[in-house]
This record gives sequence, C-alpha cells and structure tokens, in this order.
Amino acid sequence: YKQYGMEVTSVAPKVVGARPLHEEVEKELKGAKQSSRPYKIISITGVDTSTGVLADLKALCELTRSVSPDTLIVVDAVCSAAGEELRMDEWGIDFVLTGSQKAIGVPPGLCVMICSQQALERIPDKAAIPNYFANLRSWMPIMESYEKRKPSYFATPAVNLVGALRVGLEQLLETPGGMDGYFDAHRRTKDRVHKKLSSAGLQLLTESSQVSSNLLSCIRYPQGKAAGDILPPMKERGWIIAAGLHPACAGEYFRVGHMGYSVTKRPEWIDKLTDDLVEIACSK
Repeated sequence: YKQYGMEVTSVAPKVVGARPLHEEVEKELKGAKQSSRPYKIISITGVDTSTGVLADLKALCELTRSVSPDTLIVVDAVCSAAGEELRMDEWGIDFVLTGSQKAIGVPPGLCVMICSQQALERIPDKAAIPNYFANLRSWMPIMESYEKRKPSYFATPAVNLVGALRVGLEQLLETPGGMDGYFDAHRRTKDRVHKKLSSAGLQLLTESSQVSSNLLSCIRYPQGKAAGDILPPMKERGWIIAAGLHPACAGEYFRVGHMGYSVTKRPEWIDKLTDDLVEIACSK
C-alpha cells in the first residue's frame, strides 16, 4: 500500500504467535472517523503464513461494519481460502485475494481475486493508479468480454491452470456437506494433529490451538534440537517440512501444512507424517 502513496497504520500483535488486539483495531477505526479522515481500507490477513495465526475474521468484519461502515474490507486469503471459514456476503467483505496453490488444491500460478459490487462502485472512473495491472478499471471490460466468450486482450491466458481451478473448485463442492463439510474436515484434522503433538510434548508457536490455522501448524523445535536435526531426516522419509519465517524467531520453529487433498482424500498421509515427525523430533 505504501508504494502507492497510501498512509498505512499497522496493528500487530504484542507477541509472536498471538492475534492483534481487536480493541486496538477499534481504537484506530474510531479515532480516524472522529478526525473526519476515516480509513478507506482495512486489510486483514486471514492466516499469517509465517506464524500460523488464524484471524477472527467474522469478529473483525462485524467490528469494522459497526464502527466504520464505509471502510472497504480486504482479506489476504492466500493461506486461508477454501480451508478456513469465509463468508464474503454475510460478513460484508469487499475484496478477497488468494492464490490457487493452497487449500483449493490447484498448482501454483494463479492470483484469484473476488470483489463485491460495492467495491467496484467505489473505484472512480479516472482513478490515478500508476499501474495498469493493478487498475480494475482497465480489467473490467476485458473480464466482461471473456464472460461473453469474446476476445478482448491479446495474450495467452494460463488456460491449463484456469481449467485446473475449475476442477479444484468442483471438488470442494463435492465434499460431503459442501463447503461446511470442507471447513469441518480441516478443523478436525488440525485437532487430530495438535493432539498428537501435545501428547508428545511438542509445543506450538501460536499461543494456543484455538488461534492456530486449521491448515498449518507452526511447531517449536524441542530443546536441544535444531532444523538440521528434523528437516533432513523428514525429507529422507519423503516429507517436505518448511523452516520458520518470522524474522524474530525463524530459527526456533518449523511449519507443517495439512490441507486440501490430503485432508479429504488421503488422511492417512497426515497421520503418517505426524507419526514420523513425533518419532524424529522426540528421538534422543
């Protein structure tokens, strides 16, 4: 946002692994409104990829709509879309931005954006946006032509990925119970994984399982262990484990994903991964 000349206020958690305080968000929204300079946008990260923290998206949307109803709500759903509950119309979300490669279960390469009618109407016709590709007014006529099966943009779309996206979305809807069933499958998987980790004495980076993503677990290295003691042995068994990302504590934890196909079609994969992880991490 700053690169486009916007004034940005960041509300961050006090400690790594916690959620930002909603009271601070409310204070910022109210203060800006009282000063007659209400925020135009509130951007919420659905799941922080670096820490595994899951935002209370519904509560933040309700808070924003109550305090500053004209503020557009933008959700970064790269690490949360499909696997975490998100109800765009019901919660009053204006923009959802995500990628194809996480819980949707499609190869990487697509940026997926969904926007509300209110958001489209708020974009001025002559907005001074210094980037063609970031200007929705440039793209709307093209997308409308595509919907009518008319050529409008002289480039080759990633048709293989678009086709894969359709298949991935159809598979989500085919889950028993529909999207609610898909959300619930990820919740149950997280609970199962965290129960095994806790029983083995392994600790999460997040302050509790309740604020942890259903798609991702960030796990602290046991005392006396480091990345070289866990990641290479797991790779030898066929598992790819990601290192920590947060600059304040990147060397203190690692990250394990549990989402998509492995949750709904091959849950035994996640059970085997967790068993191998416990065995290696807790070995003397």
